[in-house]
Amino acid sequence: MSVQVLNGVAPQWADHVGDDVPILAGAPWISATSHRLTRDRMTILATEDGRNGGLQAAVVEDPRASEMVGLYQMLLAEPKVFKFPAASVAARSALRAKVAPARSWVPNLIAAYPGNDSFVAASGGPTPALTGTLVDGVLAWAKEHGMKAVSFPYVRADSDLPEVLADRGFLALPLTFRSRLTLGGGFGDYLASLPQKRRSGVTSEMRRLAEAGVETKRCSFEDVWPDMPAMRCHLVERYGQKPNEGLEARNMRRLLTCFGEDGIRLYCSFLDGRVIGFSLYVVWRDSWYAATTGTYTDARTRFAYFDHLFYAPIAGAALEGARVIDFGIGAWEAKHHRGCELTPVDLWVRALDPAIQRGIEVAGPAMSREDGFVKGTA
Repeated sequence: MSVQVLNGVAPQWADHVGDDVPILAGAPWISATSHRLTRDRMTILATEDGRNGGLQAAVVEDPRASEMVGLYQMLLAEPKVFKFPAASVAARSALRAKVAPARSWVPNLIAAYPGNDSFVAASGGPTPALTGTLVDGVLAWAKEHGMKAVSFPYVRADSDLPEVLADRGFLALPLTFRSRLTLGGGFGDYLASLPQKRRSGVTSEMRRLAEAGVETKRCSFEDVWPDMPAMRCHLVERYGQKPNEGLEARNMRRLLTCFGEDGIRLYCSFLDGRVIGFSLYVVWRDSWYAATTGTYTDARTRFAYFDHLFYAPIAGAALEGARVIDFGIGAWEAKHHRGCELTPVDLWVRALDPAIQRGIEVAGPAMSREDGFVKGTA
């Protein structure tokens, strides 16, 4: 057994885990997102029975970290991103009075990839022995370095990781769903795969867009670049978050640099010659991943969002022979209505501090899986 815990995104990541890995563990994505999660990004590498594998992780030291990475915020704060059921959120105020404050929950370690997924990366897939070695290595490092807890915050139920985590004392808490679309031979096959009511809804949306004069097409990055960060910020603000145009611009530029023009697909919707929305995909082997999206849409053109996020990319990906599109977490109901398969995603956590253990025991029973509906998007 051999485990290495390295600071930052280790340059040997790609050589160690190989390239037959999911898109969020691929070298271009790891390079493009090396600044994400927290300032204290880490790489965990292991070898077991001749098989190499790894995890991406980060130390969370800021008690104000966002709910996407902060354990306290994910369990107890008023959510800004997650759409948890109202009853679950309403219970949090009383629960916060019963647990240690946010500053007592740090530092803690999260094992996750930017893009909100937690899995072991290994060419050909991980073995249970390799997964166990990596989890044991994470726990050993966390205990040695005074972490208050270890979490795997975005574990898909269809992976082998839950069994390994359960065996090592981790507790599963419901979080959300991951949405993925398996592609057929073309857009007609996509439509045919939908139930009749949903198929009618899609065709109705597309007809309304055409009548409004909205056109969606694939674009080059530079053609619409000046508008992309602003459109992204408009969408972020619409969902109640604080936008940062400079950060959004850097994130998109990094994707272009690391994937290259051949590795991105950019779809934009136009009205009267003006771009009103975009969706940026990255391509890895036979998969596309919806990396970021933005919009200026209003009531008249609200369905343009679905054209540049779903319909035009689905047609393009099918034409290129892609096997799957990963639409990530969040707003799962709208995605399900448009044909996506849903996989439950759970937060797996193990406390290493008695106060945090008490906090998890108090907050855990109130956790409910995220609602998918966001007003105005379904």
